[in-house]
Amino acid sequence: MSDKINYGAHARLFPTVKSDEDRATSVFLACLNLVYEFRRDLMHTVGRRVSKRGNDFKATVHPKFGGRYSPEDIPDGLLEHSKTGSWRAAIEVKIKKTDLNQDQLERYLGRVVENKLQALITISNEMCANPARPPLRLASSDKKLRKVPHFHWSWKYISHTAEKLLLDDGVSDPIQRTILEEFLLFLQDSKSGVEGFTVMNQGWTDFVDDLKVRGTPEIQSYEDAVSDWHQESAELAIIIARKFNAKTTQLLSNDDKKSSENRLKNDVDLLRERGDLYSEFDIDGVDHPLRVTLDVDQRSLRISMRHELSDKVKTPHKRIERFLRQFKDDNDEDRSGKHEHMHIFAKWPYLSEMTNTTLFDAIQRMVDGELQGSKLIRDDKDSIQYVDLTYSPMGVAGDMRSRKKIISTIESRVRFFCEHYVDL
Repeated sequence: MSDKINYGAHARLFPTVKSDEDRATSVFLACLNLVYEFRRDLMHTVGRRVSKRGNDFKATVHPKFGGRYSPEDIPDGLLEHSKTGSWRAAIEVKIKKTDLNQDQLERYLGRVVENKLQALITISNEMCANPARPPLRLASSDKKLRKVPHFHWSWKYISHTAEKLLLDDGVSDPIQRTILEEFLLFLQDSKSGVEGFTVMNQGWTDFVDDLKVRGTPEIQSYEDAVSDWHQESAELAIIIARKFNAKTTQLLSNDDKKSSENRLKNDVDLLRERGDLYSEFDIDGVDHPLRVTLDVDQRSLRISMRHELSDKVKTPHKRIERFLRQFKDDNDEDRSGKHEHMHIFAKWPYLSEMTNTTLFDAIQRMVDGELQGSKLIRDDKDSIQYVDLTYSPMGVAGDMRSRKKIISTIESRVRFFCEHYVDL
C-alpha cells in the first residue's frame, strides 16, 4: 500500500456523525464488512471474489491521502481486497437528489491514479443498466483517467441486493441476517435519503408537447428524455426482479454495451425517428423478453411479450385455443374475464404482418367454438409460429405530460402485466 494513504476511520454500524451522507456511507460499509453474502454479491459485480472468513477485505470511511487535498477531493470510503494482490477502490457517495458531476468525477479519478488505487465506485440514487456502466462517464481526454475502472451502485441496486438475499434465505449466519434486515429497514426509511427514480427532468412537459405537434425539440431535450428513460429502465429491472424473485437483466445491443455514450446516441436516434422510448428485459425462467415501449409522440404505453404455443396439438386454431384456456374465468362456464386493453397477435410463416384481436374477443370465440374463421386465424395456413400479448392501457395520454405521473403509471402497469400475463 502507498505510504501516502491512511485507511481513515472504521465504518461504524451505529455512527454518531451528523451528516446524512456520512451516516449512510458508514452503515453501508459496515454491513459490507459484517455480512459475507452481501459483500460477496456486491464485490462480484466489480470483478472480485471475496472469502467467507473476511480476512481479505476491509472497508473504511474517509481515507487520508498525503498532500494538501481539500475535503471535496477526498473520497467517502476505501475498499481493499487482498486475496490475489492488493486491489483498492475509492468510494464516493451521494444521497437524496445529489449526483456526481464531471468536475468531481475527474478529481476523484485523479485521486485514484495519484494514489495507485485500482478503481472508483460511485454510489447515488441515480440508476444505471448495471454496475459496469455508470450513468456518468468521464468526458475528459486524459487517457490515464479514462483507463481507470469506474463502477456504480445505485442505492436501489444495493437495496435490491440485500432484499433478494433475504427473500432467498441467502444469509447463513442468523446474526448477519439480522444485521442485513436492519440495514434494509434503514434504506427503506424516507429519512435515509435513499430514493428510486421518481420524476422526469424539468423540460419533460415541453418536450412532450413539442413532439405532439411535430415540433423540433433541441437535441439536449432528446438527450435528457433518453437519460431519464435509462434510469427508469434500470428501476423497472429491479421492480420486475422483485416481482418474480428472479434475476432480471435489461437487454442491450453490443454497441450499447460498449459505452453509455453509444447507448445515449442510439436511443436518441430512435426517439427522433420513431418517437419511442424502448427497453427489453430478460427474466430468468421466462423464454422471451418483456418489452416496454413508451410512445411519446402518440402518448401511449405498450407492454408486450412473445409466447410459444404447445406442440401437443397441430392445428393452428387448436394451438391458440390451448394457449387461451389459461386466461378463461373458471368461475363461469360461459364468460371470461374482460382483459381490458389486452390484444393477442398471431405470427404466421412467410407473412410480415400479424393478425390480431382483443384477448377478450379471442377467449369469447374460443368459448363459443368460433375461433376458427375469425380474423385472428389464417385459414390458408396450416402452421403458426407464435403469439404476442400486448397491453396498451388507457389513461396514459393524460399522464404523459406529468413528470411524476408518467413514472408511476409505467411502473404500476408493468407490475400489472407481470402479475397477470407473464408465466414463470
